[in-house]
Amino acid sequence: MIVDVAKKVIRLKVVYYGPTLSGKTTNLEKLSALNGLKLMKIDTKGDRTLVFDFSTKTVQVGNMTASFALYTIPGQEIYKDIRLTVLRGVDGVVFVADAQEHRLNENIEFFNLLKEDLTKVGKRYEEVPVVIQYNKMDLPNALPFEVLEEKINKDKLPSVCAIAIKGEGVAETFSLLEGFLLSKLKRMIG
Repeated sequence: MIVDVAKKVIRLKVVYYGPTLSGKTTNLEKLSALNGLKLMKIDTKGDRTLVFDFSTKTVQVGNMTASFALYTIPGQEIYKDIRLTVLRGVDGVVFVADAQEHRLNENIEFFNLLKEDLTKVGKRYEEVPVVIQYNKMDLPNALPFEVLEEKINKDKLPSVCAIAIKGEGVAETFSLLEGFLLSKLKRMIG
């Protein structure tokens, strides 16, 4: 969180975190379209996000403006250093899990990696608001919500079912996290 008292702006960083091809970029594309935001992307030749996506959303909090900078991390293992760079200074995380059965172990590994990565960037997992999104729930091999909750969401975090490609659950996921962050801000501002 960066506070610019002169400009009355509080900058919050939200990172969409999860395995490769789970729908992180799709979430940002849909969220940007819904809010009329400009999305900056850096893609590879294979049309997979290389570094991160970024867009900004603003909300009034008292006499201050809260500005949300939204990023995604690259899911590929070769970009683990970039993942840590993007995660530095994070205020909230959306963990995007691919609901397909064959991706379950990868989701669990990535969720554990999130906890490790937060520690590596000087954050305590328990202090960073996290919302889980179960994406691709429309696919025939998607696991039921209850199974995903039992296997991935051991900490009973807020969670949302989504079909990001259709925009379903995208705004709801961000709104949940935004609510936690704004409520934390209001307590700080007084």
